[in-house]
Amino acid sequence: MVGEVEGRTCVVVDDMIDTAGTICAAAEILKATGAAEVLAVATHGVLSGPAIDRLERSALATVAVTDTLPLPDGHAGGKLTVLSVATIIADAIRAVFEDSSVSEIFGGENQP
Repeated sequence: MVGEVEGRTCVVVDDMIDTAGTICAAAEILKATGAAEVLAVATHGVLSGPAIDRLERSALATVAVTDTLPLPDGHAGGKLTVLSVATIIADAIRAVFEDSSVSEIFGGENQP
């Protein structure tokens, strides 16, 4: 049932993590309501100010962001995983210039 997290692994998804206050607060609430583990994923890791420290001290087991923005030196690692979007962007650019289907990159699925 929606809202029942006790004993479950929860994944918090966001478009970006800036100072990490919101995503860390969400993880704390999920853990306080019984979540076994809380993971976070975000497209853009802005990670300004206290973000890295907050993430490392948070209830989050792991945090994954893409490499759409550069991270400050030495901040990858710990709970933070950085995933590359280079291949998918290159495939999209190639499809546009070759006048082929960009949606085929995603298995031909068009989203409404």
